[in-house]
Amino acid sequence: MLRVLHGPVNVGNQPWVLSRYERVCGLRSDLVVNYNTWFGYQADQVLTPLSRGSVQDKLRRFFFALSVPFRYDVVHYYFGLSFTSWNDYGLKTPLWFRDLKLARRLGRKVFMTLQGCDVRLSARSADRNRYTPCTIGECAAAKNCRETLDAQRKFLIDQVIPLVDKTFILNPELMHYVPGATFLPYASVDINALRPHYPDGCKPLTIVHAPSDPSLKGTKYIVEVMERLKKKYEITFKLVQNVPHGEALQLYEQADLLIDQLLFGWYGGIAVELMALGKPVACYLREEDFGCLPGEMIEALPIIRVTKESLESDLERIIADPDQLGALGRRSREFVERWHNPQRIAAAVAECYQSPQLSLRL
Repeated sequence: MLRVLHGPVNVGNQPWVLSRYERVCGLRSDLVVNYNTWFGYQADQVLTPLSRGSVQDKLRRFFFALSVPFRYDVVHYYFGLSFTSWNDYGLKTPLWFRDLKLARRLGRKVFMTLQGCDVRLSARSADRNRYTPCTIGECAAAKNCRETLDAQRKFLIDQVIPLVDKTFILNPELMHYVPGATFLPYASVDINALRPHYPDGCKPLTIVHAPSDPSLKGTKYIVEVMERLKKKYEITFKLVQNVPHGEALQLYEQADLLIDQLLFGWYGGIAVELMALGKPVACYLREEDFGCLPGEMIEALPIIRVTKESLESDLERIIADPDQLGALGRRSREFVERWHNPQRIAAAVAECYQSPQLSLRL
């Protein structure tokens, strides 16, 4: 039985759900994280508390990291980190990626999933894109990215990713920074555990927006538009932030529409969750990044495409004809069943574990 380890962080719950379905596929797949965050995502083992940094914590992380290549056949890293990449303790040290390099020397297969700000070069993103959170004045971290983090990302691209057998990206924009990477749809939601609640068009619309970081998703623009629309129409707007997932899920079930984001150019894991619940999603999609996507996926996309400038008029058209949301919600559910089914994705990834040179067969 192939032994697979995911880690050292759980960003967006992608590694947890993927590892559970890899087990369904017959792999011995675990998720171990160096630390957990306020999101409270699950893991098979959490090595230490976030940022505490005691001697015992560092020793525990270090010896676990060095044991990984002896205990697992495949190591699947996330967010541009390895088990010796202690990003919660500060700047990069010579220890970073020591376990990844050891795994390579011992002949283990090494994979990495990149998710966004781990590899997106801030200055380049701002230069090439009309809309991006990397524009100075949008994300609060943009200045720091230019001064320090972009250099770390270039090191990752130039020195670390060439050591990896296969690199997956969850956002198609990242292909511009990591040529040759493989697009992987989100497997972060157990869609089979969610029962759809389709909009019925028979009540005042409830529109939700649920940003983990408002500066990244264009939340200020969304709130401005919704405040204007609430003065003209009988609608409800719910801004979901810092809410336990169980409580948030109840709010999502009552929604008629999700506004995901206006800057990234691709939808996030929250959009997959809402589509699995049968809810339509409005989002900014950057079509010039679509080159790495399967053609069938592009054709089937049910996303309502909006921009900062068009959002208000686009929403007014939806408010005027709410009956369209039910059919769009059903299309959204069908889309995630086809393209974000974690069992299908796990089976495709498992094939790549066996033979990394294979294309991902979705």
